[in-house]
Amino acid sequence: MSMKRTAGGVFLSAMLLSNVSLAYGQSSQPFKIDPSFINTKTIETSQNIQSNIQSLPVPMLKKSNTLPYENPNDVVERTNKIFFNSYEEFTKAENENKSTIPVEVVAEDNQPTIQLNEKKFENQLSILFKSELKFKKVSNRTYHMDVTKEQLDILKEMKELKFAIIQPKKEKGSYIAETAGEQPITPFLNAASEMTGVTKARSDFKVTGALDGMETTYTKSDVVIAVVDTGIDANHVDLDGGKVIGWYDSVNDKTKPYDDHGHGTHVASIVAGTGEGDPNVQTGVAPGAALVGVKVLDSSGHGSNADIIEGLQWLYNNLHSYNVKAVNFSIGTLNSYEDASNVITWIKKIENAGVPVFVAAGNSGHGYNGTEFLGKYYDTLSTYAKYTSTSVASIKDPYEGGWGLSVFSSRGTGSTGPFISAPGESIRAAKANSRNEYVTMSGTSMATPFVAGTYALMYDAAYSRGTSSSISFSIFDMGTQGYDKLYGNGILFAYESIKNAAQEQGDFDNHRALISVPGGHVAKDYVDVYAVKQNATSADLNATLLIINENKENLDLAIWEPGADPYQGAPATYYIGENTELPQENINIKTPKQGTYYFGVFGKDHSADYTLEITGNNITP
Repeated sequence: MSMKRTAGGVFLSAMLLSNVSLAYGQSSQPFKIDPSFINTKTIETSQNIQSNIQSLPVPMLKKSNTLPYENPNDVVERTNKIFFNSYEEFTKAENENKSTIPVEVVAEDNQPTIQLNEKKFENQLSILFKSELKFKKVSNRTYHMDVTKEQLDILKEMKELKFAIIQPKKEKGSYIAETAGEQPITPFLNAASEMTGVTKARSDFKVTGALDGMETTYTKSDVVIAVVDTGIDANHVDLDGGKVIGWYDSVNDKTKPYDDHGHGTHVASIVAGTGEGDPNVQTGVAPGAALVGVKVLDSSGHGSNADIIEGLQWLYNNLHSYNVKAVNFSIGTLNSYEDASNVITWIKKIENAGVPVFVAAGNSGHGYNGTEFLGKYYDTLSTYAKYTSTSVASIKDPYEGGWGLSVFSSRGTGSTGPFISAPGESIRAAKANSRNEYVTMSGTSMATPFVAGTYALMYDAAYSRGTSSSISFSIFDMGTQGYDKLYGNGILFAYESIKNAAQEQGDFDNHRALISVPGGHVAKDYVDVYAVKQNATSADLNATLLIINENKENLDLAIWEPGADPYQGAPATYYIGENTELPQENINIKTPKQGTYYFGVFGKDHSADYTLEITGNNITP
């Protein structure tokens, strides 16, 4: 996405003569309209973010043996190590004139090394099946084989077997929910913490996640957050000192915390880093919280169903042992529900135990799954996010052009979307295997621990005061009114969330106002124009245009700065029309002028519905 500034040029009717790519400051044929194509729009009110706060309970599923989407037979068989409905699978096979089904099996991990576990498992297979059962090792302790009913019955009685699932169509189809590559921008973690009120709430309500009051010692008596990811570098100064109180590695079976990728360390330091490497700047959301690390992704940031299921199974069995209060799951997949269902089931089992699992919404909102173009921008939520209850979308904080939706943040469809939104763009946090360095990353992976960390502070506030057995997030609405497929229920407002959990009084002002058009519609070739007064120049002026229709409608955003009048035929100062299909345009004006800005939504190629959000300091309609 680029921003172009234009000056001078020929007069156009409500059409752009050419949409060439220009560097900021260059001029060419600018966007200039016939005033008869302008629809003058009135914004009735603007509001400080604080005046638009709503309560959002954290979903806690009822404890039950059966999940809504499961066949009861599935649950019965789970106790026998077979994590699928064998009757259903063999019935399908028989209908296709097959006598076997393809399964993926995982050997137990009760021996000192991977090699010993594998040797014991393979020896037992040879004893039980002789040469009748062919198998192929696909990763550590994980095998593929085709089995008959009789062979499956024997397998499930093997003490060397941990579990069996149906072979996924795509091996290692899960991956980190972070955009590719390290980011060149290096803002600090405290920017997001300050603008959402985390920093002031920690000070006002004396909460850090250290329930026992000892800030630098960590036990299960603190708020404990489990991070299911690529691992945690427990030697980084922000995460050392015993902060990682529990550990499980389903990838390489190592007994001590490590991170051979870096994603999990970054996530963990957002949740609970102490900021020791850069004091008062890189402090995590809940620096007094303790962590449990569950490594399920490999050094490339990818993971198999088997490894993720094994990690979640271990976590479920150890929730009480470590007193885990929340789980961060910054992992995504676009695999089918059928392939992802076992992972989803274990997430639901943890939630049914009363522990919320915060799941990254995914990073395919720009239409790509890695380098593969999906051909769509909506209905791109990660499968894990789509079928769980507390998924997290990413927004920019005001220092990064906020509060608008991050372009990469996966979008829902119809009435389906994420649960909540939080800052996840250009977040600087701990760099694995560096001891005291930091790296900037973007993704719903970064937004998710921001929510998990806030939950830890809310739990601290409520628990330490004995005020409540249930806590709710405080949010402010963005996008269309109410729940929507982009922001979900709204954007997390951490200060109010923590204050309400503590049931105390307090004030926080991030000095930002929001002017919102939640339900706009513009006709093709016309421009909806909104006047906004910029009364101060001390902060950025930001605008986010979101196209609500899902058929690649193209609208553009034009802005006239003070002194340029669209009603007199003046050319737009800024024209943002780079994205011909992506249903979003953004602008961030770092040094706005004082006076009246005109924001124009241009129906360049289509008529379409939209929302327009403008944020800044001391702005009014």
